[in-house]
Amino acid sequence: MSRSDRAFHAHAQEVLEHELRRARKQLARLPEERRPAVEEVTAVVVTAVVNSVIEESRREPALARALASIYGQEPAWEPRVVSWAAD
Repeated sequence: MSRSDRAFHAHAQEVLEHELRRARKQLARLPEERRPAVEEVTAVVVTAVVNSVIEESRREPALARALASIYGQEPAWEPRVVSWAAD
């Protein structure tokens, strides 16, 4: 998963948490044991939508550019630390 994919997922998670906090009053009408299930299903749906958008961006250049403009582009080369162990 790329850095921008992770940023998109994190943003979606923040929006989900914000919206669930806003919906707590309405969710309070549900039986207490049902609330976690509703929140879990909502999280699964959000994840599926984000994954679908990311997948579609791999086929649709305009969508890929839009996501890159929001979440940043991947660097052309990302340095890595290399470690050598001597025997």
